Amino acid sequence: MFNFNNNPKLIYDNIKELLSEGVINRKHAFHTPVFSNINNNFVASRIVVLRKFDSDNMSINFHTDYRSPKIKNLNKNTNSKFIFYDTKLKLQLRIKTISKINNQNNITKEAWENTKLISRKCYLTEKSPSSESELPQDGIPLSLVGIEPTKKESEKGYKNFAVIQNSILEIDWLYLNFKGHRRLKIKLENNNASFKWLIP
Repeated sequence: MFNFNNNPKLIYDNIKELLSEGVINRKHAFHTPVFSNINNNFVASRIVVLRKFDSDNMSINFHTDYRSPKIKNLNKNTNSKFIFYDTKLKLQLRIKTISKINNQNNITKEAWENTKLISRKCYLTEKSPSSESELPQDGIPLSLVGIEPTKKESEKGYKNFAVIQNSILEIDWLYLNFKGHRRLKIKLENNNASFKWLIP
């Protein structure tokens, strides 16, 4: 059973450790959470890759194409949510966030410089994500099919590159165990955390 000693502060510290590990370890369960936002009064969800966790400001980042529908939706409604789940730990996090879009600024410039060429290739599609197509294809130019772009070629994709910063408002921590489930709500205000136990 998870050794949290009924101490919310220990749980909070462990959450931050897990999110940090999720950024750097591609095999970690927290590396690919589900991100949800509002699309015309419906919930839209998809898997994203966790690219950064800022424990000082309690925010989490992922990258996306600036032309994707989620950008338009987030411009209308910044409320969003992440779901993380680790099957081995039997641990679920539901994280309520406010999203901010970054495109062609200092934040995206820094992230772009640290993005591998194979990942930059995703932003070189000739049509925007979710565009209809008569054929099954990924939209990458034929000259780049099956190969990495050069750094010079990849720079064409920078205008399409966006970093979504998500400021954490609340974390719903759920631990599942046959000896007794545990659930904790963590609210953040000005980076100060308050804790409340909930019935799972």
